[in-house]
Amino acid sequence: MIFIFQLYLIVCVLFLAGKDADSYLLKAKQDDGNSATRVKRWHRDGFILNLLYILPLIVWDAKDGWKIALAAFLIRLSFFDLAFNSWSSLPTTYLGGTAWADLQFVRVFGINGAVKKSLTFFILLVGLNILNYFL
Repeated sequence: MIFIFQLYLIVCVLFLAGKDADSYLLKAKQDDGNSATRVKRWHRDGFILNLLYILPLIVWDAKDGWKIALAAFLIRLSFFDLAFNSWSSLPTTYLGGTAWADLQFVRVFGINGAVKKSLTFFILLVGLNILNYFL
């Protein structure tokens, strides 16, 4: 069942990336590229939507709730940045630099490390799925 949940979560993350990319492309011309208010709203909205996507799954399968939460976190880290960058016409490798988490990932992967970050967390997700399947 967790694999079906993960497919659902991938679709949800891609939807969220598309929503944020649209917001990014439609931002007011007088805003600078890093408008603090807009970025905080995106992050708050994204957090709330992620909870709305994940909580029903955790309630449905409470026994494996921690696995669902971990998978959702890894899926977000694997797919969001590449989809957002692609749909908002940013360089695919761009990692970001406004959110606290973005700044931490830039320290590890570099400002153009979105592909490295995505691959790292995707490999971790696949590895944990293999462990889950066999254990």
